[in-house]
Amino acid sequence: MRIVFFFLLLIAMSCTSNTSTNHYQRTWSQEDRSFLSENLESSIKAVLNEVGHLNNQQWHWKSSDSTWSIAMVIEHLILHDELFYREARVLTGIPEMSTQPDSLFATDEEIYSYKEITSKNTGKAPSYMEPLGRWCSKEDATSAYSRIRNAMIEFVNSSDSDLRRIYTSSGRGPTQYRDLHQLLLISVAHTQRHLQQIQNIKTLAEFPSEEL
Repeated sequence: MRIVFFFLLLIAMSCTSNTSTNHYQRTWSQEDRSFLSENLESSIKAVLNEVGHLNNQQWHWKSSDSTWSIAMVIEHLILHDELFYREARVLTGIPEMSTQPDSLFATDEEIYSYKEITSKNTGKAPSYMEPLGRWCSKEDATSAYSRIRNAMIEFVNSSDSDLRRIYTSSGRGPTQYRDLHQLLLISVAHTQRHLQQIQNIKTLAEFPSEEL
């Protein structure tokens, strides 16, 4: 009888162990928090430094009717941050979510790779994030961008929620979910991605000179 009980105990322990390792067990660490906060701040600073000296003609210049101006890129960045910030704030207010298998989540490295502009991850912005000229001046747009990004940074610095235990639909890619740390990591990658776009616009031969 003791032998039977011993083997049953081993089987139960084995099943428990297998179940736990197959589920999303990471917790949001101080290292995670610091990485998000520091890179959300440094990435917007890089963008604002890149556009700070632009005059009005440079700000609104487009290489063709089908391309974006730098003003439109900044507007898109604002809309993206507003959307992701609201999503993060709302989701941290819901009851605790059930765990899901690791296989349903992308890795942080896969999420962060979106910062690079490649043929595989290039696409059209969804209609709700298309720039429509909501801000008339560079000053108004950059102020709006700073406000929403500062709100996002404050959220990261002060949140008591475990952003690894709350998740949402992945939005893109082959995996089903992204946790809230990854959701905000996308904002870092997205900013760095469009920083490259702004830099590329400024290198075009037709881009207006600063003297104009």
